[in-house]
Order: sequence, then structure tokens, then C-alpha cells
Amino acid sequence: MAENFNVEDFINVESPVKEEEVKIKRLKVPFKIRSLTAKEVSELRNDSKEVQFNKSTRTSQKVLNQDKFENNLMAASVVVPNLKNEELQKHYGTYGDPAGTLEAMLLAGEYNALAEKVLELSGIDADNDNDLVVEAKN
Repeated sequence: MAENFNVEDFINVESPVKEEEVKIKRLKVPFKIRSLTAKEVSELRNDSKEVQFNKSTRTSQKVLNQDKFENNLMAASVVVPNLKNEELQKHYGTYGDPAGTLEAMLLAGEYNALAEKVLELSGIDADNDNDLVVEAKN
């Protein structure tokens, strides 16, 4: 049996988007990242799909390119620096590729550390899934 609720309980809540600074030791200025909503992640997932053609069945289907999805997720989360900045892209030789700019800027370990923070801030942290789930009471 559903409990009574007021629609205001779902409207009058704080914005789900949060921002956080992440310091990379090698860099003078910290990155500023933001959380992503479920809708944004869904759009990034759809944008990261590629059409694959099966020659034997003569059919095509959209398949998620996991690397592209992860890179787009990272780029969408970074607020500072602006990865779309022309001067920044020129320096790293990644014109028109914000995700490529981020990859070129960071060492592999730095990229992984930033990725962990991005996932955690967006509530995707595998270790804290229990925080997102409220157990049903009898």
C-alpha cells in the first residue's frame, strides 16, 4: 500500500548537480568537476553508440563504444578548465575534441584519479551503491 505523499516533496529539493574541486599535484590550479544527472548520462550513452553491420545476418545494430562513453562522461563533467577552449585545444593538438584534450593533459594515473572523483560525485561509485538505495520497510 502506497503512503500518502505530496508532490511538493519531489519538487522542493536541492539541485542534484554538485561541483567539487580536484587537485592534481602536477598542476597549479585544481580541476573543477560537476556531477551529471541520469538524463545527461543517458544522452552521453546514446551519443557514444556506433552502428555495427553484421554481414552474415545483413542487419545492423547500435552498440555502445565503452571507451568513447567513458571519455565523453569525463569531458562533460569537467567545468574548469574549459576543455572546449580553442587555445587549450591548440596547445594539446586536439582541435574540436574536448575528451581528447583531457586525455592529452593528464597522465594515466591522474586521469584515473579524476575519473574516480567524477563517478563518486555523480553517485556512480560502486563502493557506495548502498547510499543510493533505501531499503523498503515492512
